[in-house]
Amino acid sequence: MAPEKVSIIIPVYNVEPYLAQCLDSVVNQDYDNLEIIAINDGSTDASLEILETFRARHGNLIVRSTKNQGLSIARNTGLELATGEYILFVDSDDFLERQAVSTCVEIFRRQQVDMVSFALNVFFDGMDENLRENFRGERVPGLHGACIPARTFFSQSIRLSSYLMMACLYMYRRKEFEGLRFYPKIVHEDNLFTTKLLLEKEHAKVTCIPDKLYNRRVRPDSITTQKKQEKHINGYLIVARELLKLELPPGDCEAAAALNKFVQLNLLRALETCKLTYAGRLPLHVRGRLVMLFARTKIERRKVKRILFSVFPELLALRNSLRKSLRM
Repeated sequence: MAPEKVSIIIPVYNVEPYLAQCLDSVVNQDYDNLEIIAINDGSTDASLEILETFRARHGNLIVRSTKNQGLSIARNTGLELATGEYILFVDSDDFLERQAVSTCVEIFRRQQVDMVSFALNVFFDGMDENLRENFRGERVPGLHGACIPARTFFSQSIRLSSYLMMACLYMYRRKEFEGLRFYPKIVHEDNLFTTKLLLEKEHAKVTCIPDKLYNRRVRPDSITTQKKQEKHINGYLIVARELLKLELPPGDCEAAAALNKFVQLNLLRALETCKLTYAGRLPLHVRGRLVMLFARTKIERRKVKRILFSVFPELLALRNSLRKSLRM
């Protein structure tokens, strides 16, 4: 029986210094039946030339060039082309361990699961390693296990503060999630995609393994390390808005509570990113969106005051001023 085909989707945009290492790691997997789909997202450097060189040597590499539309649309284009039984994403400045695909496929063969999740190794290329605490690569051991309901896995990940959102850390069955796509033209798109992957299908199951099968490069000028801008704020707010549309069964209280917490976490990150972007100021248009989205979540009584003062720091200053006046 022929081995199951795995589709590996690689979005490519101006990654000339790193692309060959990424492609080498994919074409040299110890698993043969691979469909490698590289989407050249309007690169202006030599990335396309590197892709064409690899395509000439490897018949299973498909290259498509599009105008620059961002990571989400590039991945979605790859999903439209994919024909494999399983999907795996790889970012073009990262690379896989040689046994990454075979390890996951073997788990799919042994267990009735819809996705396999694994860990990653984080390495720094031109960046200060003191930032390591901001880039987690491992989950707590309590999350490792075979054939766990995906919603339970999500809930436990949130409860243990060990949720890894990178879409590249999940290989999944393509036909089970046929309609799932990335939200176009935003950053933090993985926050939304991976959460929907885990929550949308009521009976989906996942196996989580501790193996570090993925190598993530932290480098200057990547989406995660570049100076914070309005697009980073907007990304968090859109993720929160879209996650609030998810409908979970009334009896799934644990998953609903975890989702509520994760939505609030994205809103708090939007708030902190806003302060970094605008030197401590909070523009009115951002405050309005934050208030409307926070109002749609369930906020614990003890957190209401803290959130209110974070969104409206003037209230905190007014309270402190009043307290000072009363003591005089």
